[in-house]
Amino acid sequence: MPEDRTLIAKKEIYGTLRSCNFFIRRIGLSFVDKIPNSYLQKISVAASFITALSLVSHKTISEYAYIVYLLAKSVTLEKLMGSYLHIAGYDTISFGKLLTIWYKKNTFRRVVNDLADIWPVYEKNPEAVAIKNKCLSTLRTRQTLYVSWTILGVWLYNLTPVALHLYRLAKEIPSDLGFVWQLYYPFDKTKPIVHEFVYVFETVAGLYSVCCMLSSDVFFMTMSSHITMMLQILQVKIKTLGVAESADGKNIGGLQNCYDEIIDVINIHQKLIRYGNDLEDAFSVVNLINILLSSVNICCVMFSIIFLEPLMEMGNKFFIVAVLTQMGMVCSYADDIYRESVSVSDAVFESEWYNFNPRCQRALLLMLQRSQKPLYFTAMKFSSITLNTYRSVLTTSYSYFTLLYTSYRRH
Repeated sequence: MPEDRTLIAKKEIYGTLRSCNFFIRRIGLSFVDKIPNSYLQKISVAASFITALSLVSHKTISEYAYIVYLLAKSVTLEKLMGSYLHIAGYDTISFGKLLTIWYKKNTFRRVVNDLADIWPVYEKNPEAVAIKNKCLSTLRTRQTLYVSWTILGVWLYNLTPVALHLYRLAKEIPSDLGFVWQLYYPFDKTKPIVHEFVYVFETVAGLYSVCCMLSSDVFFMTMSSHITMMLQILQVKIKTLGVAESADGKNIGGLQNCYDEIIDVINIHQKLIRYGNDLEDAFSVVNLINILLSSVNICCVMFSIIFLEPLMEMGNKFFIVAVLTQMGMVCSYADDIYRESVSVSDAVFESEWYNFNPRCQRALLLMLQRSQKPLYFTAMKFSSITLNTYRSVLTTSYSYFTLLYTSYRRH
């Protein structure tokens, strides 16, 4: 029976990671697949990761090289902002997340596997079952919307030059196929064959960058949702400690010793704290980069939408919604874990603790004290991440935009 329970738990957890695993496989990694054993499989996985690393790193470096090139030429503000500064910031975050996934791959795999030990499989409490069903349903919806919107946005960028080129040709207007991104190359990228090669490189590199972003974001979203869900179910278990059900269906306070039940919920609580700390440790650096660059990205893309690049306006609009959604998702799930971890202490207070013997009360007291220390994500320990962080990012973005707008109007 325990083995069956573990298999069912892993199947359900792996099911929630299906879309995440699809993108992680594209970059040569996985948290749920079997570890490659054969020499050929190891070469294939290594080749996939090296390809992703090379494409994303070359794209990011070339974007910053182009920005430095423009600054060296003392270009105007319009030219500088039109160089896709926001894309360079996005790729920087993607590159950081790729390195994080690779460096912490064993930790993530362990967290996924260990979560099966306390996964709610055979829940009898109707409230706990309702919490599980609601959380999983909401998670699937959010995953689908976030992934669909992000992929649609990158393909708008990739196909816009082609669509414009075909439109001009249909109107018998002289036209050349442009480029997807603004990158610097140490050679003439407009020559025949070279131009086509560069266009394919930029298209594929952009897709890999999005794969890195989605791999990290969807995994963070999924695991954070699971931790939040299990914290909510834990609160239900705490509130019903020592409560037995009589023959007529009425709940009566259990005066007997329920020490074993208390130890079980304490173990679950400690494991959830450990899982949360593992995620916090893994994503701490990325969260810092995310917070610092998101404000700049939002500011730059807003400037481009309003004043520059009318032909790329649709792609930029998708980009800004994706950035707002991505940052909002991180802050929202981090805020949920923070609030639910604090609510555990409220659940202890609302339990039937006054009917327990002194031994049980001492155990609950220790849990109460530990739960008053909130579980939260940070940006390299500089600040905790909550919904207030999201508000701060938006406020900072608006301040940057106002400064750029004032400078642009003066010129």
